[in-house]
Amino acid sequence: MIRPHLALLVTLLFCTPLGVMAQNGSEDEALRQIEFAQSELHQSNFQKALTSAESALRLHPPLYEALAYKALALEGLGDFKVAESLLVTYREIRGGWDKFPDGDAVLARVRGKLGARTAELEALAALPAFEDVSELNSMPPFPDGTEEFLQWLVMRQQIDNAQTRMQVGGGVLAGGIGLLVGGAALLAVTSAVSVNEPNNANIEAFYSGGLGALFSGVALTGVGLPITIGGASRLARLKKGGVASGQATLTAGLGGLAIRF
Repeated sequence: MIRPHLALLVTLLFCTPLGVMAQNGSEDEALRQIEFAQSELHQSNFQKALTSAESALRLHPPLYEALAYKALALEGLGDFKVAESLLVTYREIRGGWDKFPDGDAVLARVRGKLGARTAELEALAALPAFEDVSELNSMPPFPDGTEEFLQWLVMRQQIDNAQTRMQVGGGVLAGGIGLLVGGAALLAVTSAVSVNEPNNANIEAFYSGGLGALFSGVALTGVGLPITIGGASRLARLKKGGVASGQATLTAGLGGLAIRF
């Protein structure tokens, strides 16, 4: 990756007005840091190159060529958005690319990588399909904070949420059905017995209890059924993949994936 940068870096180094800038110790040190940055870029040590470029800017802010070195280091580190911003800033400050002949090509390359990276992140933000929930039971071998780990975390949260809805709804539904059956049975028994013993206070009490159980069963069934169906339908949608919905979602930003609750 770094070889196309070499000619560009040499051009920057020789086009920089060294005699004008090297007027005191801080300027001399800033130029030394630029040389370090060039060397580190040549060896693909992008983090060290970034440190050197930033040191040059702190030591002598008018050394605008350090912005280009910093942009190249950030490109190597994958921070294409900031690299693009620095290149545009350099172009505006210098009024063009006179001292950076390949600047236009570098900016186009960085923008191309930025577009590809954004598309990749958007694809990751859309959860993949799966056949069996057990496929996602084990945590993937990715360190915390990586895009793949965040994707798995959101999928796992979505699945757990759907399964919890199904379990809660199923429990309420089962209780409602139990009350319906028990209430109906109690009504049937008390109705049959009351034929032989009309106006019996105990039978009437059991009959009222049966009605209460029946109405409670209807209410619980009405609550539990939609919760159960909702959880099942959400799980079915998750199996097909797509953008997550609910508590945890993934959003694709220029700096990477972000998880939101």
